[in-house]
Amino acid sequence: MSMIGCQFIFPGNATSRQNSLDGNYTLNRIAYVDSSGTVYTIDPDGTGRQQMTGSSYVQSGSVGTLMAQGISQGSFHSWPTWSPDGTKLAVSRISLPGNQEAVIDIQIIDVISGRSTTIENPDVTAMVAENSPHYLYWAPDSQHLSFLASTRLGLTLYVVDTDETNDMSIKVLEIGAPLFYSWGSVDLSVLVHLGKTVKLNDRVTSDSPSRDLGLSTSFRAPAFSKDGLRIAYIEEKVNGRVLRMSHSDRPMEDTDFGDIGVSSAFSWSPQSDMMALADQDNDQTSVFNRLRIISPSGTVDQVVCEEPFMAYYWSPNARYIAWVSLDSENREFEWKVKDITSPELSEPVVLFRFQPSADTLTALSFFDQYAYSHSMWSPDSTQLVVTGTEKIPFERRNGHTPTGSRVYVLTVDGSDLPKEIGEGAVAFWSWN
Repeated sequence: MSMIGCQFIFPGNATSRQNSLDGNYTLNRIAYVDSSGTVYTIDPDGTGRQQMTGSSYVQSGSVGTLMAQGISQGSFHSWPTWSPDGTKLAVSRISLPGNQEAVIDIQIIDVISGRSTTIENPDVTAMVAENSPHYLYWAPDSQHLSFLASTRLGLTLYVVDTDETNDMSIKVLEIGAPLFYSWGSVDLSVLVHLGKTVKLNDRVTSDSPSRDLGLSTSFRAPAFSKDGLRIAYIEEKVNGRVLRMSHSDRPMEDTDFGDIGVSSAFSWSPQSDMMALADQDNDQTSVFNRLRIISPSGTVDQVVCEEPFMAYYWSPNARYIAWVSLDSENREFEWKVKDITSPELSEPVVLFRFQPSADTLTALSFFDQYAYSHSMWSPDSTQLVVTGTEKIPFERRNGHTPTGSRVYVLTVDGSDLPKEIGEGAVAFWSWN
C-alpha cells in the first residue's frame, strides 16, 4: 500500500495558511455528506457552503476561492473527519470507474488550499460502518491518521503519516476484532481494546512492543484523558468489574471505581480529571440507563440522568453533557442537555426530537469511539449538529415538510428552534 498525490488547483490564501502554521487558525465549520456522497463544508448559520468533492467547480466561501478538479463520475464519499487543527478533512471514497471493480481509498483534503492526497487501501474486503469502508481517526498532531478497515486478515488498524511527500508504506498497528482505541497526546501513544485485552502502545511510530494492561469484555473504547496523562479502562476482577483510572506512565498505580453495570461506556472530561460513566445491567441491549460523573478519587460526584439513552457527549468546555434519550412510547430519539456545573439548579433541556439518519445512528451506537474522532459539538460549546428527520409537533406543521435526512444546528439553551442548514446523511463540527 502506498500514498499517491492528487492535486486540486487553488489560487491561494496565504493569510489563512500562515495562521494555521502559527497555530492561530480558527475554522468553526461543519462538514457534511449529502445523499449522493458529495462532501461540503458550511458555516453554522447555513452560509458559505463549499463543495469539497465531486465534479469540477469554482466557489467562494469563508476560506477563499476554491477551484477543484473533477473526479470519476461514479465516486461516493463518506464520513468526513476533521483533523484537530481544522486544516484537513479525511474522507473515505468508493469509485466505480465504468465496468471495472470498485476502487476504495481515502482522500486527505486540505480545506485551505483545496489540494488532496490519496491513500490507497486495496485490501479492503467489507464495510466497517454504514456507507463506509473505513473508520477514520486523526492523531492529536493532525499529521498522523489512523484508520480501521476490514481486510483479508481481519479488522486491521493502520497508521499513516499524511505529511509524507514520497511513497511510503502504511503501518499496521493491530489486527483482530472487536477493536476500539484512543489516541494519547503524548508521544503518539495509543490505548487499544482488542478482543478481551487492553494494551498500551507507547509510541506508534516506533517498533517498541505494546504493554498488556488487563482483560475485559464489558466495555468498548478505552479512554485517554485530553492531556494524554491519564488512561481509563474496565478490568474484570474475581469479585466484579472495576473502572481503572491511571496515570499513563504508571498504569498499575490507579484509582478503582467498582459500582459498574454489565455494560458500560466512559470518557474523561475535556477540562479535568472527572469521568463520565454510562452503564446498564442488561448486556443484550446497547441502551444505557444511568449516567454518572466520577471524581478523580473514585467517588460519585453526581448523577446526570437515570433513563434509557443511547449516547452522551461532553461539551468542549466541560460545562454541559448532551445525551440522546429514547422515547419508546413514541418511538423517538431526543437530544437533551444539562449544565453539570450547577446540578442542583439545572434541569435537562429537551433540544430536538428526531429520527437519526443511518450514518448518525451508527455514530450514536458506537459513540464512545466516534466521539474521539467526530465532534457533534461546536468548538465554543453553544451548539450541536445532528442529521436526521425532525419530529415536528402538530401545532408547528405548516405546509410541506422536506423528506429525507437533513442537517440541523441546535442551540444548547433551547432558546432557538432547530435550524436546518442542508440535506445530508451525516455531519460533524470542526474541532476549532
